[in-house]
Amino acid sequence: MELQLQLYFYHKEIEQSPEYVFNVLNDDQKIIDRVQKLTAITYNSDVTNQRSVGTEGILVYNEANINTEVIFYTDNRRLEFESYVPAGRLWTMVNIVPVEGRSELTISTKLITDSPVSFALYALKIPRVKKQFNDIVGRLEAGE
Repeated sequence: MELQLQLYFYHKEIEQSPEYVFNVLNDDQKIIDRVQKLTAITYNSDVTNQRSVGTEGILVYNEANINTEVIFYTDNRRLEFESYVPAGRLWTMVNIVPVEGRSELTISTKLITDSPVSFALYALKIPRVKKQFNDIVGRLEAGE
C-alpha cells in the first residue's frame, strides 16, 4: 500500500518575479548555497538544459548520493522532480504564477513510501524540513 506524507507545503505571493525565482532554481551553485547539507549536484548525461524532463542526476546531501530525476519543467513557471531515498521517493514541486511583477509561489514536497516505519520516521522530520524550506523561501523573498 502506497503511503503519502506531506513534508512541506508553501503557498504565498512574494515580491520577486518568476524569472528571479527560476534564476535561483536553474543555478546549481545557488541551490547548493541555500540548502544545508547539500554539497554537490551532478548529472548522468551531458544535456544542455539540466532541467529538461527526464534528466537524471545525483544530489550529494548529508554525504549520501541521492538519485534524482526531473519529471516536469516549464521555464520560469514549474519544476517537478523526484528524489529516490531509502525510505521511498521524495516528490518536490515548485510552481509560480506571475502576478503584476510579483509571484504566487507554491512549493510542495512529499514522501511516497510503502513502509509504515519510513512514514513514521519521516513524520518526525517535518519540523526540520519546514524550517529548512522556510529559510530558503525567506531568502528568496528577501532577494538573496
